Amino acid sequence: MLSTVGKSIPAISLQNPAETFSSLFNFTKSLHLIKQLHAQIVLNGFHHSILFGSQISNAYIDMGSLENAFKAFDQISLKNPRSWNTIISGFNLVFAIKACIGLSVLQNGKSFHSVAIKSGLEDDPYVGPALINMYIQLGGSLEETRKVFDKIYERNSVSWGAMMKGCLKFSKDLEVFELFDQMKKFGFELDPYSLDGLVQACGNVCAGKDGSALHGLIDFAVELFIELEEKDVVMWSTIIAGLTKNGRACEAISFFRRMLDESIMPNEITFSSVILACSQLGTLQQGKSVHGFAIRNGIKLDVVNCTSLIDMYAKCGSIEVSRRVFNVMPERDVFSWSVMINGFGIHGLYYEALSVFTSMRSQKHVPNSITFVSILSACSHSGKVEEGWDFFELMSRDFGITPIEEHYACMVDLLSRAGKIEEAESLIEKMPMDPGASIWGALLSACRIHKRVELAEKVAEKLLVLEPDQSSVYVMLSNIYAAAGKWEMVKKIRRKMSKKGLQKIIGFSSIEIEQKVYVFGAKDRLSYNKTGVESVLIFLRYQMQELGYMPDIRFGLQDFDD
Repeated sequence: MLSTVGKSIPAISLQNPAETFSSLFNFTKSLHLIKQLHAQIVLNGFHHSILFGSQISNAYIDMGSLENAFKAFDQISLKNPRSWNTIISGFNLVFAIKACIGLSVLQNGKSFHSVAIKSGLEDDPYVGPALINMYIQLGGSLEETRKVFDKIYERNSVSWGAMMKGCLKFSKDLEVFELFDQMKKFGFELDPYSLDGLVQACGNVCAGKDGSALHGLIDFAVELFIELEEKDVVMWSTIIAGLTKNGRACEAISFFRRMLDESIMPNEITFSSVILACSQLGTLQQGKSVHGFAIRNGIKLDVVNCTSLIDMYAKCGSIEVSRRVFNVMPERDVFSWSVMINGFGIHGLYYEALSVFTSMRSQKHVPNSITFVSILSACSHSGKVEEGWDFFELMSRDFGITPIEEHYACMVDLLSRAGKIEEAESLIEKMPMDPGASIWGALLSACRIHKRVELAEKVAEKLLVLEPDQSSVYVMLSNIYAAAGKWEMVKKIRRKMSKKGLQKIIGFSSIEIEQKVYVFGAKDRLSYNKTGVESVLIFLRYQMQELGYMPDIRFGLQDFDD
């Protein structure tokens, strides 16, 4: 029997092997698995049939193994015209279309689409999905993508999954759920392709929808996942990634443990999502545990995963371990350098961040747009105004990188933190693009710090045009009014929120005690008492006052609704 622990395909049903083989093609995600399935097909005598011979050839071609593809095709006893047409035209077309994707040339892709139509292969279950992916990745329209999908005569899980990704690409998240309903009506079960599209759609729709009923969509995806009898590593990885993306890190880690309990071996993608969940929670011991698990079980720590570890250790407060992971990396890409710079930056270690940036350049790695976001952010956290301006100018002068909104947001934040509000306003006025929420958000935060009530009102107005349903804007403005003693305005803001049906998003913190993670919401006073956190906060407040620091009214355990 064949194991399902990520390295093999599910067991073969002896009662109906032909039907089982057809379903197993959904699991051939690697050349090793294809060869394993091919061996089983040969052992059961199905390698001579047109159906299985063509399918196994297609699977080899998808993996780029042409020699094995033609060997499998040669084993077909009686080849019909369509099978010859498919091996000659269809496979070549699939590769040609994939080449267009690699070269990022949409016009050539459209030319091959015309060839597919003339050859009668537009509706082919392999050519069709390749065309869908081509339109998705090269900026085609949703209408073009939909036309291809509608013409596929024999849709498979690849076709449905590709169309779901198309809807996601064109920000038509709700259409993913319509496709899912159609798929079920046609008798298709949830599989890695469709689950991935569904969970991504849930994540996209849920993200940022404060107070919306759409928050339940990720729960819907979780329910569907739980109902599945057979779950492979791809499905587990997808649901863990979906939960992490939606800020449900505790559940993501819980699903990771359940995955291990069911003897499903995680892969590099699973590992990356779990590390991100640990970053979100700030749980250092959990992160170390996952890191150790990966080492013990031979999970490849590639550039992507090492970069995730650097970010996790930095965000969990262990910048020295973050530095050690960075130092032992066998190879680094621009993102590794950028994340290390950012790690030092968030710890206020400007000179260490600058040292990494200098080393990056000396080793002939070219900084990109993200690198400059990291170094500008480091300047902001350390109050290095002049240095920030130097990097902002260096970016375009020496590297030809045109500043985008994130760079301007860093500069506005840097200037605002330093009390240079007018300079920040002047920079915003000179921006070549319309300021977005991140720009106005940075300025609004500065208005709170520097008690600029009138400016805060103007900025909040602009923010509410961009994000009318974001409770955080109302809460920030209310806090600014409260700090200025304008209690009538505080009440007015509360009434507006109530009328709109908005509620403050309750913040949370986490702490690890004896290898157990405790998560605290802003209102969890009983939880605070259980761990003695409240008494520590009171002690810290008194000590701060003795040193001459007067905390503002938001310090401690107070909440907007108090």
